[in-house]
Amino acid sequence: MKTRDVVEAFWDRMNARDWEGLEELLNPHFVAHFPQSGEDFSRDLYLRLNAEYPGDWKIRVAAIISTDHEVVSRVEVDIDGKLDTAISFFQLQDGRIMRLDEFWPEPFPIPEWRLKWKE
Repeated sequence: MKTRDVVEAFWDRMNARDWEGLEELLNPHFVAHFPQSGEDFSRDLYLRLNAEYPGDWKIRVAAIISTDHEVVSRVEVDIDGKLDTAISFFQLQDGRIMRLDEFWPEPFPIPEWRLKWKE
């Protein structure tokens, strides 16, 4: 499976809440890092975190960029009617995800000084 295919399968299985299928895509030494909160999760804790995540979500893949060992994705996540964006950096080893760095940027209003350039 190509790196892009692995990440597409990751998002498909996450969306379907297929935790056993998702686990198959993660290296046993997998680490998920959330830089904004400073949290790190092992494979087992990451699966548990998502399995117990409150609310209902739907994921739509907006973009995927891949090389032989790395993939970047941007997804739109509708969580109980609130639309969020996640930007995720995946590192793969032997066809499985070894590391995930995930960012959840918060929208912010355009600063006053930049309004003159808004199209």
